[in-house]
Amino acid sequence: MSSSLMRRKLPELLLEAAMIFFAVVLALAAEEWREQKDRQELADRALRSVVEEMRSNLGELEVTGVRNTERLEAASAVLAELEAGRDQGGADVGLEVALLSSAAWQSAQMSQAVQYLDFGVMRELSEVYEVQDLYLQVQSAAVDHMTDAMRTAQDDPAAAVRQGVISLALLGDLRTSLAEVYGNALEELESDDGAR
Repeated sequence: MSSSLMRRKLPELLLEAAMIFFAVVLALAAEEWREQKDRQELADRALRSVVEEMRSNLGELEVTGVRNTERLEAASAVLAELEAGRDQGGADVGLEVALLSSAAWQSAQMSQAVQYLDFGVMRELSEVYEVQDLYLQVQSAAVDHMTDAMRTAQDDPAAAVRQGVISLALLGDLRTSLAEVYGNALEELESDDGAR
């Protein structure tokens, strides 16, 4: 190609190169936008699932909390009778176990959707599930204590009922705290959702 032909074609070639460069940049930006949108949709779905799970867990806590409060009151009355020397033959101290789920939170973590949540939201959800884990550990220990108490009830019924009362009271206090944590988190998430 001669230099004069090259000079005449140069603006055309530069324009074509610029258009190709612009098209590539535009395609990359569109792909990045789509990926960001997909990530945000994943995070939003995960958050909705976690919020629904917390609502369900809160409902479960409320139901079992009422039953365990009734059981605590009954066990306290039985304990007072036993400590007064009155036989309560076959006193039944039980525990209503709350079946709390963390499946949505675990799924959000495994799918890495939590990486795309706001850091404050992610921290709040982590704290909620830490308190939930603590509640479940205490609940499991309460079940173990009550099982042990049933074994010793023949020898010392007052001690067995006392252990049940202590377990129910401790679990009740922690249930109240967990319900408050759920309520605060749900309120904050719903207000953040309304602000979006």
